[in-house]
Amino acid sequence: MEGVKGFLFAACMLMLGCGSRPGAEVRLALQPPSTNNYPSHMAQWLGFYEQEGLHVTISQIAGASKVLEAVLGASADAGGGVYEQTIQMAAEGRDIVSFVSMQRSPNFALVAAPGKGINSVAALRGKTAGVSSVGSPSQFYLNHLLRAAGMQPGELSTASIGMAATAMVTLERGQVDAAILFGSAITALRARRPDLVVLADTRTPEGLRAVFGVDDYPSSCLLARGEWLRANPATARRMTRALLRSLAWIHEHSANEILARVPAEFRVGDAAAELAAIRTAKPMYSIDGRIRPESAEAVRRVLAGSLESVRAAHIELARTYTNEFLP
Repeated sequence: MEGVKGFLFAACMLMLGCGSRPGAEVRLALQPPSTNNYPSHMAQWLGFYEQEGLHVTISQIAGASKVLEAVLGASADAGGGVYEQTIQMAAEGRDIVSFVSMQRSPNFALVAAPGKGINSVAALRGKTAGVSSVGSPSQFYLNHLLRAAGMQPGELSTASIGMAATAMVTLERGQVDAAILFGSAITALRARRPDLVVLADTRTPEGLRAVFGVDDYPSSCLLARGEWLRANPATARRMTRALLRSLAWIHEHSANEILARVPAEFRVGDAAAELAAIRTAKPMYSIDGRIRPESAEAVRRVLAGSLESVRAAHIELARTYTNEFLP
């Protein structure tokens, strides 16, 4: 803990020395605020982008795939995506690079519907499991868990159940036997159904290592086209400084203080559930924004388990992320 505090203090001292300077315009595509991407939004709410000399215009786009489309099409300079996307793009020969990692976990759990008598992943054989959408990262995570339990994905059925409230209702009504849920949806559903059975949980350091075998599994990140990063290194560096300041602020403040900074229009209305979700997510936010080789390889392995394009491609993982803009 002392090492964490030391890093955050040093980072804050370095960054506080950066006063206003000629502004750089940045078009940033982000999904709506949630615990998965609070750092990128918080940097705007707390004024860190502006203090780093940036004029950031945020476009809110529903879905990581749509954010990626905006970055690929150059209607956004950078986007809040997930690290898996950079590897998938590399398999297609596209140069999309993560330049600051915000979360060291995808923040999901595989949960079984109450009353189904399912107490292990292996017990899902012949059942139906819900994922946010077929072909989404949630299905990749499910496939990974099935293989770890000695099963093949074809030994159960999958159904698209959306996310958040839609997914919760589908599971509660028993329309699926189990589901991959994310973040606050898990917290809210468990508050309503204490008998919910959690089969795997990446929201804790212990659960993350049990699922993926690493202590850091990069998830939410800022990504951009490689050509934009090469053409705008100073702007990218300011972006990373703002994100590190945001991460440091989150680590140093309570869940109540964090939630108080979230504008009312982005609150879900259940303060207790929101606070519980923040407390759960907080330890899994990155400290230093870095992606490490072993973590990148863990992500590649999970994708290769579901995607022939990744299995067949020769991917230079070192080109899918960069730490060069970090202090």
